[in-house]
Amino acid sequence: MTAITDPNARLNALLAGSVDMVITPSAKMIKKIESTGKHTVLSVPAGVYGGICCLKNTAPGDNDDLVQGLRYIQDRERIVRKFLKGHGTLGNDHPINISYGADHCHELPQIPYDPDKAKWHLNKSGYSTAELFVAPVSGAIEDTCLLMQANLKKIGFNLKLKKVPTDGYWGAVWMKEPLNVVSWNMRPTANAMMAIQFGPNGNWNDTYWNSDRMGQLLKDSLAETDAAKRHEMHCEMQKLVSRTVPLALLEGTAGPSIFGKKLKSEVGMF
Repeated sequence: MTAITDPNARLNALLAGSVDMVITPSAKMIKKIESTGKHTVLSVPAGVYGGICCLKNTAPGDNDDLVQGLRYIQDRERIVRKFLKGHGTLGNDHPINISYGADHCHELPQIPYDPDKAKWHLNKSGYSTAELFVAPVSGAIEDTCLLMQANLKKIGFNLKLKKVPTDGYWGAVWMKEPLNVVSWNMRPTANAMMAIQFGPNGNWNDTYWNSDRMGQLLKDSLAETDAAKRHEMHCEMQKLVSRTVPLALLEGTAGPSIFGKKLKSEVGMF
């Protein structure tokens, strides 16, 4: 297994036959590789997701109206349809999607694309401009940020995109710049995913949001044996995250992987 963080290098490695399989390809990569007739795309539900982090401990992420405005301006249906080519699910500002089974809170309403509400919240925030650090940390994140920038421009908000490379991103930008993009891989359980990103004072709590209630729910849900009660706890955690954490989760990738014919024949796939 080899980590190739640059998406173009990952594509070239597959086309050249240097690797037999790549995971989480971009929609552009899928289209180009499918045209060769030498590879197959397999897509399964997964908890991989991308989004935007606003640091709670500094401006402008400490402004709830700015964060809410950024949530409402996301055209999530278009993101999945156009940029993921259907290989994904709508983000709902928390990481626990259908791939986590019964711990997914299906009762939680989907946040809509609503430019009018976005404009109202952004005007209330007092901000008319902001800067977002963007690196290709997930397949669709750059295109998604460009779409967000265009939609914000329509309502009078100037979002500046500062493009940076993936090399050094997790050490120099993530959890340091006030607005930055993020991607997360799925964890074995919903509790593990919530704890690593939203547990009080956690090392990877990338928005610096802390909640004693979240800490208690994380602890109690681990010990709860009643499935219905545990589901209620997970729903409360997902509601807490989606409504109060300065985070806009734009999409959940369905986990597309691309296999070459050599791997398919050797392991008997498809």
